[in-house]
Amino acid sequence: MGRFKQRFKNITQRTKKERKANGAHVAPTAESNTSDLSENSITEHHVRSSGPAGNLDKLSKPTSMTTVSGLPEPQPGTTVPDSSSSETTPTSLSDSNDLWALAYVILQKRDPELVEGYQTHLSLAQRNSSVDAVDTDLSNPRSVDLLVKDVKIREQTEKLAKFLLWADPVVKNAVSTQPYAALAWAGVSLLLPLLSNSTTANLAMLKGFDSIDNVQIYWNICEKRYLQSEHMEEYRDLIKPLATLYSYIIEYQARAICHLSEAQLSRGWKNIAGETDWDGMKSKIELSSEDCSSYLPHLELGEIRNHRDRQLQKIKESRSILDEICNVLKEDTSRNQKNYEDRNERKLLQTLASDYEDDKNYNPLRVPGTCEWFFEGNDFRNWRDSDSSSLLWISAGPGCGKSVLSRTLIDENKLSTNITTSKICYSFFKDGDERRVSATDALCALLHQLFTHDPTGVLIQNAVISHKNHGENLAHSFSELWRLFIQCVGSPKLGEVVCVLDALDECKSDSMQQFLGNLKEFYSKPQLPSSTSKLKFLVTSRPYDSLEASFQDFPDTTAFLHFDGDDKCAEISNDIDLVIDAKLQKVARNFKERDRQLISKEIKAKKNRTYLWLHLTFDIIEQSPSEYSRRSDIKELLSVLPSEVSDAYEKILDRSKNELHTKTLLEIVLAAARPLSLDEANRALTMALEKDGFDSHDDLEADLWAKDDFKSVVKNLCGLFINVYDSKLFFIYLTAREFLTDLLPNGKWKGQLSMTQSQTKMALLCLSYLPHLDWQGSAEETRAKFALAQYSAQH
Repeated sequence: MGRFKQRFKNITQRTKKERKANGAHVAPTAESNTSDLSENSITEHHVRSSGPAGNLDKLSKPTSMTTVSGLPEPQPGTTVPDSSSSETTPTSLSDSNDLWALAYVILQKRDPELVEGYQTHLSLAQRNSSVDAVDTDLSNPRSVDLLVKDVKIREQTEKLAKFLLWADPVVKNAVSTQPYAALAWAGVSLLLPLLSNSTTANLAMLKGFDSIDNVQIYWNICEKRYLQSEHMEEYRDLIKPLATLYSYIIEYQARAICHLSEAQLSRGWKNIAGETDWDGMKSKIELSSEDCSSYLPHLELGEIRNHRDRQLQKIKESRSILDEICNVLKEDTSRNQKNYEDRNERKLLQTLASDYEDDKNYNPLRVPGTCEWFFEGNDFRNWRDSDSSSLLWISAGPGCGKSVLSRTLIDENKLSTNITTSKICYSFFKDGDERRVSATDALCALLHQLFTHDPTGVLIQNAVISHKNHGENLAHSFSELWRLFIQCVGSPKLGEVVCVLDALDECKSDSMQQFLGNLKEFYSKPQLPSSTSKLKFLVTSRPYDSLEASFQDFPDTTAFLHFDGDDKCAEISNDIDLVIDAKLQKVARNFKERDRQLISKEIKAKKNRTYLWLHLTFDIIEQSPSEYSRRSDIKELLSVLPSEVSDAYEKILDRSKNELHTKTLLEIVLAAARPLSLDEANRALTMALEKDGFDSHDDLEADLWAKDDFKSVVKNLCGLFINVYDSKLFFIYLTAREFLTDLLPNGKWKGQLSMTQSQTKMALLCLSYLPHLDWQGSAEETRAKFALAQYSAQH
């Protein structure tokens, strides 16, 4: 918002300099200078001054008028040669013919007292250190409170802010040639700082601005189309009604600023800022706009409206606008964030805490250009823009990029276009990680995010009482967590809550069914206490029949949408092509462009491509760059490259030079209840390989791989099959676990491991480690000295 307030500063600075250069004048009072002017005479005088040929490229000022402090009087524009001359072309109307200046004159005649109050407010902004003093206040993001308590006020304030951000080029272009137009477009920036203490009593006023912004955009399009073209002489009759329309818009702005201002200098101003019929004024502007439209070609009105609607949609979805508002909101949130110093609040947050952000960030960033087809799709937009609670289920096979899509939606703020009235929460399920396999894990993560992102600290209060009653068991009580979650969602201060649940199919079956049952009950009759409350879920999973059957039981089809990624094979394939090109720029950066294109063409010609297959393919190249440093090397690889993921897994594991070590490590990672750290896995593998065991903990420690080398050991044994992220070991995909435990063994590795046997071996290993804990230190010291102690004790 600060840059628009800077525009206001620029308007006043530039025009002050112009006045000084031309000889400053003392602005007379409104009452003494407009008594002989009527609205009709003002516009008639303006139109007559256009010249003998009807040229509208001159703007003559009336006999006298009051000016806004810091703005020049509307003066005659630069004389433009007659358009009939063969050596000239028609000049843009905006170069010399300022309709907004004329509108200001009309308003001054219609309501001189209001204009005087408006001028006083603008003058206040320039008191003391002139314009520089106001800039300190107006350009400071802290003066714009996007966290006002009422949701509806926040929503309208955000719309105003979006309009200002979009209008930046309009203001910038008008500062020097059309200062009154610039003031009309950027003047709302004076309003935003006054909204901090705004109440629902001002909601009608703010909604009026939403309608007025639409009108301004509509007529900005029309001005460019009809009054800044070779046809402008045909529309000279539009000048008078359009200037009148603009005068109503300026009046609305002036009344709003006077109404909200706390600096009431006099009883007269207080009367001006008193009760105002905002709905009536809005209706007058809309009727005036309709009147102006009657001067335009009837057959083109629909096209203009469509153009305006497209522009409004762009404003709503603009990434740069949303990002800027998000940045201001983050500053506000950081500045106003409640510090949970209460002991009971801290204990509750510790009970709910998890590494949900790291879980999200484990998934790679999208390649630029991918996923756009999803963002532009009607299914997603309809769900995102819906005014009611709803659920969107996204299903697709393994390796199609579902988790990358989930991360992108969250990181790039694509889940809502209403930043200030929406709360985004998420949870990523992961089979094999005991902290991420139940619905209670997800609810704990969602609640933790709601509480920590609530600057008021109100939402947590009921949960503190619940935590006192349930203690640590709260984290495992689905019914109580769900009750607290719905209670939070229904808060009138919260607005819309959007939840992303990624990989729901990796949630434990019984827990998943309990969660889906509660979702089904909620969406059967999603009645929340507050009219402003909405609860939306975006769920991703594989397209399992059991999940589809559960979702099909949702009674209200308007509250449930299913997006089947398998129906978008062509779009996903195009995204994979983009990833191929991006990857080749990295792994074949030393190749000639022609060679890269040939390799790209061959990879893209492969059938059954998925992100997973592609990841495995490029890993083979990246693991041995010297073996694939020529185009012929890669061509040879592509000729023998497996077309199936399972074959690729076999090829990766076949590269191991120590099958026993590889199989043992795979069993440990498979059986682990949660991802093991490198230090834990180092000890587990060392113990598993020693048949006779170790006599002492010191003997075990002496036989470990070097701490700094163990990550490379894992890579050499398993390649990409096991991924090390944040010093923890993960299977690359769920399909890797499924490959090892497949009920139809095939080849050297597929289906060769048993989950039951692996878990038994892991349990015996933990039992054999515990006797080494002959230690009297604290729990923290024990964890530091015995890396596998905590896991062994718990499992």
